[in-house]
Amino acid sequence: MTNLLSTTEPFLTAVDHAAGMNDRWLFLAAFCLLLAGCGRVIWWLVRRLELVIADLRQSHLEHEEALTKILGAQNDTALKLAVCLDRNSQAMHDCTEELRRVREGR
Repeated sequence: MTNLLSTTEPFLTAVDHAAGMNDRWLFLAAFCLLLAGCGRVIWWLVRRLELVIADLRQSHLEHEEALTKILGAQNDTALKLAVCLDRNSQAMHDCTEELRRVREGR
């Protein structure tokens, strides 16, 4: 806390001295305070933006990993479905052959 006071005290003393002189100096002192405040706000906004960008990158990576897992599961399911359809087609072909034999046997 002492370090913060020691760095701001000379600045505030200079601003107070300038404000006591006349209106031009008062304007300049107010303008300096405004610039310092705006600089601080801009610095804070930039820090927040950097944090948001880092969070967005992390979320993007997690999203890509989840999508990769989903696509892998979808590909496995599609392969199982293709095998099932192939076996069903073969079973239908066998049933058709058996039905033909039964009809011919009559």
